[in-house]
Amino acid sequence: MSRIGIVGGVGPYAAAHFYRRILDLCPAVTDEDYTAVVLVAERIPSRIDHQLAGGPSPLPALREAVRKLCVAGADLIAIPSATTHIYRAELLRESRVPIVDLLLEAAAHLERRGLSRPLILATEATATLRSFEPLLAPATRATYPDEHGQRQVTDFIYRVKRGEPADPTRAEFTRCVRALLSAHPDADCVVLGCTELSVIAPAVDVGVPVVDVTDVLAHAALSFLADAEIPHTDQGELEVRL
Repeated sequence: MSRIGIVGGVGPYAAAHFYRRILDLCPAVTDEDYTAVVLVAERIPSRIDHQLAGGPSPLPALREAVRKLCVAGADLIAIPSATTHIYRAELLRESRVPIVDLLLEAAAHLERRGLSRPLILATEATATLRSFEPLLAPATRATYPDEHGQRQVTDFIYRVKRGEPADPTRAEFTRCVRALLSAHPDADCVVLGCTELSVIAPAVDVGVPVVDVTDVLAHAALSFLADAEIPHTDQGELEVRL
């Protein structure tokens, strides 16, 4: 049976949520119908601190996680963290199996849906480095929160990392998303470009489509293992580019 390998610890709640989405998307009837998963959660130094403040490199711990997943028989590796994808090229050199490119999958997803003015909510590192932008279609014009808005987004990300209750945090985050959209009236969608934000994704309509990179990654991983397109959902079809 094919196995998805998940790099945990980037962060832990985001990885657990990604696994839950894999389960949700599997057309399973009994236990043995679910996709086999191997999850390795190392204690990985902050990618944000490394990228923006010269903190300790997370690469040794990330390489160890990838090595363990390969040894455990993973056929595909998923890293449920947009910020961590800056290290993907280096990790591919260590891996015997493909690593799904979350950034590329998200960009392709926006293009397929005809969404060209995304408001991207992400970590300070992802926003500062504009990690998504090299992969976006030429006509796509991404926008980001201002300094105050980014501080709010960062606070929500770390509330999830601390394990604060999801439901009240989700309600506050939904109000924040609506306020950010009011400051960016030209945005035609919101990209939850940090997988912690997926944990508290708005459960109600915010006026524009919400593109959740965790769901994009989950669909892509399952599509790869099935060697076929996953049926349409409200997020649309997903292709795998590795």
